[in-house]
Amino acid sequence: MDKPDKREKLKELYLDIRDCQRCGLCKSRTKFVFGSGSAYAEVMFVGEAPGKNEDLQGLPFVGQAGKLLDELLGSIGFDRSEVFIANVLKCRPPGNRDPRIEEINVCKDHLMGQIKVIDPKIICTLGKFSTQLLLNTDKGITGLRGKVFRIDNHIIMPINHPAAALYMPSKMEILKQDFQKIKKLLDSASEVSDSEQDISSLEPEDNQDKDEQLGLF
Repeated sequence: MDKPDKREKLKELYLDIRDCQRCGLCKSRTKFVFGSGSAYAEVMFVGEAPGKNEDLQGLPFVGQAGKLLDELLGSIGFDRSEVFIANVLKCRPPGNRDPRIEEINVCKDHLMGQIKVIDPKIICTLGKFSTQLLLNTDKGITGLRGKVFRIDNHIIMPINHPAAALYMPSKMEILKQDFQKIKKLLDSASEVSDSEQDISSLEPEDNQDKDEQLGLF
Protein backbone atom coordinates (compact mmCIF):
# COMPACT_ATOMS: atom_id res chain seq x y z
CA MET A 1 0.00 0.00 0.00
CA ASP A 2 1.41 3.41 -1.00
CA LYS A 3 1.98 6.07 1.68
CA PRO A 4 -0.93 8.35 0.71
CA ASP A 5 -3.20 5.32 0.65
CA LYS A 6 -2.13 4.30 4.16
CA ARG A 7 -2.95 7.71 5.56
CA GLU A 8 -6.36 7.77 3.91
CA LYS A 9 -7.16 4.19 4.93
CA LEU A 10 -6.24 4.93 8.53
CA LYS A 11 -8.43 8.02 8.48
CA GLU A 12 -11.29 5.96 7.04
CA LEU A 13 -10.86 3.39 9.80
CA TYR A 14 -10.98 6.11 12.45
CA LEU A 15 -14.16 7.61 11.03
CA ASP A 16 -15.71 4.17 10.84
CA ILE A 17 -15.04 3.13 14.46
CA ARG A 18 -14.86 6.38 16.47
CA ASP A 19 -18.48 6.05 17.63
CA CYS A 20 -18.12 2.37 18.52
CA GLN A 21 -20.95 1.04 20.72
CA ARG A 22 -19.90 -2.61 20.77
CA CYS A 23 -19.44 -2.92 24.54
CA GLY A 24 -20.47 -1.19 27.75
CA LEU A 25 -17.32 0.94 27.89
CA CYS A 26 -18.93 3.31 25.40
CA LYS A 27 -21.25 4.46 28.18
CA SER A 28 -18.52 5.44 30.62
CA ARG A 29 -15.84 6.78 28.30
CA THR A 30 -15.15 10.48 27.85
CA LYS A 31 -13.36 10.05 24.53
CA PHE A 32 -12.65 7.18 22.15
CA VAL A 33 -8.85 6.75 22.02
CA PHE A 34 -8.02 5.60 18.51
CA GLY A 35 -4.25 5.94 18.79
CA SER A 36 -1.75 8.39 17.36
CA GLY A 37 1.37 8.61 15.25
CA SER A 38 2.46 7.93 11.71
CA ALA A 39 0.46 5.83 9.28
CA TYR A 40 3.83 4.88 7.77
CA ALA A 41 5.45 3.81 11.05
CA GLU A 42 7.97 0.98 11.06
CA VAL A 43 7.40 0.51 14.79
CA MET A 44 4.04 0.22 16.50
CA PHE A 45 3.51 0.11 20.27
CA VAL A 46 0.41 -1.58 21.66
CA GLY A 47 -0.62 -1.02 25.25
CA GLU A 48 -3.60 -2.33 27.16
CA ALA A 49 -6.21 0.40 27.58
CA PRO A 50 -6.51 4.18 28.00
CA GLY A 51 -6.10 5.63 31.48
CA LYS A 52 -7.67 8.73 33.01
CA ASN A 53 -5.55 11.28 31.11
CA GLU A 54 -5.94 9.40 27.83
CA ASP A 55 -9.72 9.24 28.29
CA LEU A 56 -9.87 13.00 28.85
CA GLN A 57 -7.62 13.96 25.94
CA GLY A 58 -8.47 11.22 23.45
CA LEU A 59 -4.77 10.42 22.97
CA PRO A 60 -2.71 7.41 24.08
CA PHE A 61 0.12 7.58 26.60
CA VAL A 62 -0.17 11.22 27.67
CA GLY A 63 0.48 10.73 31.40
CA GLN A 64 3.71 9.95 33.23
CA ALA A 65 4.08 6.65 31.38
CA GLY A 66 3.77 8.59 28.13
CA LYS A 67 6.55 10.97 29.14
CA LEU A 68 8.78 8.01 29.88
CA LEU A 69 7.89 6.45 26.54
CA ASP A 70 8.89 9.70 24.82
CA GLU A 71 12.24 9.63 26.63
CA LEU A 72 12.86 6.02 25.65
CA LEU A 73 12.00 6.78 22.03
CA GLY A 74 14.38 9.73 22.12
CA SER A 75 17.16 7.47 23.40
CA ILE A 76 17.07 5.60 20.08
CA GLY A 77 16.59 8.66 17.92
CA PHE A 78 12.81 8.55 17.49
CA ASP A 79 10.02 11.01 18.06
CA ARG A 80 6.53 9.74 18.87
CA SER A 81 5.30 11.24 15.58
CA GLU A 82 7.45 8.65 13.76
CA VAL A 83 5.89 5.60 15.43
CA PHE A 84 2.28 4.59 16.03
CA ILE A 85 0.90 4.10 19.53
CA ALA A 86 -2.36 2.28 20.23
CA ASN A 87 -4.08 0.12 22.82
CA VAL A 88 -5.96 -3.16 22.77
CA LEU A 89 -9.03 -1.34 24.13
CA LYS A 90 -10.00 2.03 22.70
CA CYS A 91 -12.06 3.10 25.73
CA ARG A 92 -11.03 3.43 29.37
CA PRO A 93 -12.21 0.72 31.75
CA PRO A 94 -13.78 2.32 34.85
CA GLY A 95 -11.26 2.84 37.63
CA ASN A 96 -8.45 1.71 35.34
CA ARG A 97 -9.34 -1.93 35.99
CA ASP A 98 -7.92 -4.64 33.76
CA PRO A 99 -9.55 -5.24 30.38
CA ARG A 100 -12.14 -8.02 30.43
CA ILE A 101 -12.06 -10.89 27.98
CA GLU A 102 -15.38 -9.91 26.40
CA GLU A 103 -14.12 -6.34 25.91
CA ILE A 104 -10.92 -7.53 24.25
CA ASN A 105 -12.93 -9.86 22.08
CA VAL A 106 -15.16 -7.12 20.68
CA CYS A 107 -12.41 -4.48 20.40
CA LYS A 108 -9.58 -6.50 18.91
CA ASP A 109 -10.86 -6.00 15.34
CA HIS A 110 -10.14 -2.29 15.66
CA LEU A 111 -6.51 -2.99 16.56
CA MET A 112 -6.13 -5.58 13.83
CA GLY A 113 -7.48 -3.05 11.35
CA GLN A 114 -4.83 -0.55 12.42
CA ILE A 115 -2.07 -3.13 12.09
CA LYS A 116 -3.29 -4.14 8.63
CA VAL A 117 -3.22 -0.55 7.36
CA ILE A 118 0.05 0.56 8.97
CA ASP A 119 1.82 -2.77 8.37
CA PRO A 120 4.72 -1.99 10.75
CA LYS A 121 7.94 -3.93 10.69
CA ILE A 122 8.00 -4.26 14.48
CA ILE A 123 5.11 -4.42 16.95
CA CYS A 124 6.11 -3.91 20.58
CA THR A 125 3.49 -5.23 22.96
CA LEU A 126 3.46 -3.35 26.26
CA GLY A 127 2.38 -5.63 29.07
CA LYS A 128 0.30 -8.73 29.53
CA PHE A 129 -2.90 -8.18 27.57
CA SER A 130 -1.46 -6.94 24.27
CA THR A 131 1.24 -9.61 24.42
CA GLN A 132 -1.22 -12.44 24.98
CA LEU A 133 -3.56 -11.16 22.28
CA LEU A 134 -1.01 -10.64 19.51
CA LEU A 135 1.01 -13.76 20.28
CA ASN A 136 -2.18 -15.78 20.85
CA THR A 137 -0.82 -17.23 24.06
CA ASP A 138 -1.70 -17.51 27.72
CA LYS A 139 1.91 -17.12 28.86
CA GLY A 140 2.83 -14.17 31.05
CA ILE A 141 4.88 -11.14 30.06
CA THR A 142 7.74 -12.01 32.44
CA GLY A 143 8.89 -15.01 30.44
CA LEU A 144 8.31 -13.37 27.04
CA ARG A 145 9.80 -9.91 27.60
CA GLY A 146 12.60 -9.04 25.19
CA LYS A 147 12.09 -12.12 23.01
CA VAL A 148 11.51 -11.78 19.29
CA PHE A 149 8.77 -13.59 17.39
CA ARG A 150 7.72 -13.41 13.76
CA ILE A 151 4.07 -13.63 12.77
CA ASP A 152 3.32 -13.16 9.09
CA ASN A 153 5.41 -10.14 8.05
CA HIS A 154 5.66 -8.65 11.52
CA ILE A 155 8.23 -8.91 14.27
CA ILE A 156 6.51 -9.10 17.65
CA MET A 157 8.61 -8.09 20.66
CA PRO A 158 6.99 -8.00 24.11
CA ILE A 159 8.39 -5.43 26.55
CA ASN A 160 7.35 -4.14 29.95
CA HIS A 161 4.78 -1.38 30.07
CA PRO A 162 6.52 1.94 30.87
CA ALA A 163 4.20 2.33 33.85
CA ALA A 164 5.92 -0.69 35.42
CA ALA A 165 9.19 1.24 35.57
CA LEU A 166 7.44 4.12 37.34
CA TYR A 167 6.45 1.80 40.17
CA MET A 168 9.54 -0.43 40.02
CA PRO A 169 12.63 1.63 39.11
CA SER A 170 14.65 -1.59 38.76
CA LYS A 171 12.80 -2.19 35.48
CA MET A 172 14.07 1.05 33.97
CA GLU A 173 17.39 -0.38 32.85
CA ILE A 174 15.61 -3.38 31.32
CA LEU A 175 13.35 -1.02 29.35
CA LYS A 176 16.34 0.95 28.10
CA GLN A 177 18.00 -2.28 26.95
CA ASP A 178 14.84 -3.38 25.16
CA PHE A 179 14.62 -0.07 23.29
CA GLN A 180 18.21 -0.47 22.16
CA LYS A 181 17.21 -3.89 20.87
CA ILE A 182 14.34 -2.30 18.92
CA LYS A 183 16.88 -0.05 17.22
CA LYS A 184 19.10 -3.02 16.36
CA LEU A 185 16.16 -4.94 14.94
CA LEU A 186 15.35 -2.04 12.64
CA ASP A 187 18.94 -1.63 11.54
CA SER A 188 19.98 -5.25 11.07
CA ALA A 189 18.17 -8.21 9.51
CA SER A 190 20.77 -10.58 10.98
CA GLU A 191 19.84 -9.43 14.47
CA VAL A 192 16.31 -10.64 13.83
CA SER A 193 17.31 -14.12 12.71
CA ASP A 194 19.74 -14.48 15.60
CA SER A 195 17.12 -13.48 18.16
CA GLU A 196 13.98 -15.01 16.68
CA GLN A 197 12.00 -17.45 18.81
CA ASP A 198 9.88 -20.36 17.59
CA ILE A 199 6.27 -19.20 17.76
CA SER A 200 5.10 -22.80 18.11
CA SER A 201 6.69 -22.87 21.57
CA LEU A 202 3.84 -20.63 22.76
CA GLU A 203 1.10 -23.02 21.78
CA PRO A 204 -0.48 -24.94 24.70
CA GLU A 205 -1.54 -28.53 24.25
CA ASP A 206 -5.24 -27.69 24.11
CA ASN A 207 -5.78 -24.81 21.68
CA GLN A 208 -9.54 -24.74 22.24
CA ASP A 209 -9.17 -24.13 25.97
CA LYS A 210 -6.62 -21.41 25.28
CA ASP A 211 -8.85 -19.65 22.76
CA GLU A 212 -11.76 -19.65 25.15
CA GLN A 213 -9.59 -18.32 27.97
CA LEU A 214 -8.30 -15.38 25.91
CA GLY A 215 -11.52 -14.69 24.08
CA LEU A 216 -9.96 -15.53 20.72
CA PHE A 217 -12.52 -17.11 18.40
